[in-house]
Amino acid sequence: MKTPKPTPARVVRRILEVADTGMLAVDAHGIILEANTSLCQMFGYTRDELVGQSVGRLLPADLRAAHSRYVRDFANAAESERSMRGRGELTGCRKDGSCFPLKASLSKYRENGDWILLASLHDFSEQKQAEEERVWQATHDALTGLPNRALIRERLANALERSSRHGRSVAVLFVDLDGFKPINDSYGYDSGDALLKQAAATLEAQLRPDDSLARMSGDEFVILCEQIDDPVAMSTLAQRLNEQLRQPFVVNAQEVFIAASIGVAIGDGAKHSADEMLRDADAAMFAVKRQGGDGWRFFSGDLHEEARQRLALTRGLRVALERDEFSVLFQPIVSVTSGRVAGAEVLLRWTPSDGPVSPAVFIPVAEKTGAIIPIGAWVFRQACLAAARWATIFGEAVPYLSVNVSTRQLDDPALADVFEATLRETGADPSRIVIEITETALMDDVDANLRMLRRLAELGLRAAVDDFGTGYSSLAQLLRMPVSLLKIDREFIDGLDKRRDSRIITSTVIGMGHSLGMRLVAEGVETAAQLAELSAHGCDYVQGFYFHRPLAEEAFIDIVRREIAPFLTAPDDPLYFLVYVSEAVTPPDQAALAQLLDTSRQRNAALGVTGILLYQHGCFMQMLEGRRSVVEGLIAKIYRDPRHHTVRISARGALSRRIFPEWSMGFRDMSELPGTPDFDNWRQRTQELLALADDPATSFAFLAAFAQPLNPPVGLPA
Repeated sequence: MKTPKPTPARVVRRILEVADTGMLAVDAHGIILEANTSLCQMFGYTRDELVGQSVGRLLPADLRAAHSRYVRDFANAAESERSMRGRGELTGCRKDGSCFPLKASLSKYRENGDWILLASLHDFSEQKQAEEERVWQATHDALTGLPNRALIRERLANALERSSRHGRSVAVLFVDLDGFKPINDSYGYDSGDALLKQAAATLEAQLRPDDSLARMSGDEFVILCEQIDDPVAMSTLAQRLNEQLRQPFVVNAQEVFIAASIGVAIGDGAKHSADEMLRDADAAMFAVKRQGGDGWRFFSGDLHEEARQRLALTRGLRVALERDEFSVLFQPIVSVTSGRVAGAEVLLRWTPSDGPVSPAVFIPVAEKTGAIIPIGAWVFRQACLAAARWATIFGEAVPYLSVNVSTRQLDDPALADVFEATLRETGADPSRIVIEITETALMDDVDANLRMLRRLAELGLRAAVDDFGTGYSSLAQLLRMPVSLLKIDREFIDGLDKRRDSRIITSTVIGMGHSLGMRLVAEGVETAAQLAELSAHGCDYVQGFYFHRPLAEEAFIDIVRREIAPFLTAPDDPLYFLVYVSEAVTPPDQAALAQLLDTSRQRNAALGVTGILLYQHGCFMQMLEGRRSVVEGLIAKIYRDPRHHTVRISARGALSRRIFPEWSMGFRDMSELPGTPDFDNWRQRTQELLALADDPATSFAFLAAFAQPLNPPVGLPA
């Protein structure tokens, strides 16, 4: 007689029915005894279709045998409960043939001497999909959908491991887009994102099916190629990528152009790690970038040494501040008209234990690694401390300080807060501190930099554009910036006395800067001829070895103290002015006027006298200002000078402050004024300087009007 199949007790059937998860009761042979409503809905069967069938019906065919053995093993085991998580992912199979992921647990009990197994089944399709999405987001770039830095590094490590087994090389191409930032700034971030997507698609179209393309960050991409036998194939690929990226892209109906700098590194797992391969390809790309971009280069032994040195510098820069290895020097900035020091550029120096490192070497590394942010904050603090010290020494005659700020610092949203805290802590006068930013850095992200500069201006700091003339700024963009100084790049100064184009550019920049109310500083002045050209074009300040090399603070203070000594007044010898007119016995020509002016400037600079000289048709009008005893002595000499006659004083008296603090002797020739309108039809009589001197107040106001100040002077106070 056939033994009847056991059936679950009524209590168990009730539990199965009310459970909100899929549940089954099966016998020790895997035959389904009961299935609740949740399970039937999960798999798409009715209860009658399942009861009496093998539980294998709910699994893919290739898993049924293994699962049957697992059920029998559990039925014969001593344990009464078992989670199936340790078996890896389970897969369920619906009535329609579709599969889905499952989680399952088993328990068992005896019914009339036979084992009945209860299986609890959970469909975790949604959880698995969410997990897969989280993994994808963690390993892919959201904009392009490409693998990100973490995933390409993992793939590269795996590729290198395979290469060490198979004896074939792996190649990494590091691609950096040239010219992307200006397009991003000009057309907006949405257009920049669209361009990155197109560039990514262009790169991917040139690759083999098994190659990997990843977006590292910004406009940087990495290509991974396996099973490389011939490096020539990689040079061909790099050339092809360059050619494709030179083709025009269309963004928002605008045709735009970019290029790429590509570095290529080839290696294998026996000799290279993933980080080394990425670093080598990056070093080769960086070398292309420095040579102007739009090209490719293999990583070489020279670049390896350079990369090794850069790594050593990176490690050293991380601890340089802690080890107190940085110092600052001060490059004097000299007023062209007075010849006196008006300010100083703060220059960073690094001297680790094994000897000094050139700023040209370590500053680019600091910028690339981000170390420039804490280092730049330290330099600004040194400038503020110096400004506070100098204010107690020089008073109103204190020179201004100019501090370089890099692109990486401008991108730091905390920059203004750090500077504000430093100013408050040190007590430095922000109006005596100028922030120098290179033209290309300033225009790198115009809107963001404009916001940062305005924030710095709110703190009282002023801004200067360094290396002006070498970038791509437009006049319209420059007008938006709160800039008070333009620094003419040394490239133009070097050819000033040799090349006509340098003279034209320099003269144009000076004229444009003055028309915008800015002062001009020429960098790299090394000869008297260069200084003469700059003086003739009206440049305000110069810096360079012709006057001073970078100085330690003590030496800088000594120079300024000696220079301003003649300008300091005592109660018994107060600040004094005098206006006089005279006629020349013999009207001088241009050469004689130039000689007269040069002599006056040298004499006045030594005596601490400032002022202005006007010349018109053989007549002179001059304002002198300085200590009363010195000014009175000068006018006495002028009375005795045989080149003058009818010397007459128009006005004299005490001054509270100088009108021409930086002009040892300004000069204007009023005889001919090019570019002025024709006034002949309106002239009733000519107002000569001799007649103007009859009205002292008007004479004083007329002369004072030549004192430039579209902007307050950035050197000695006005």
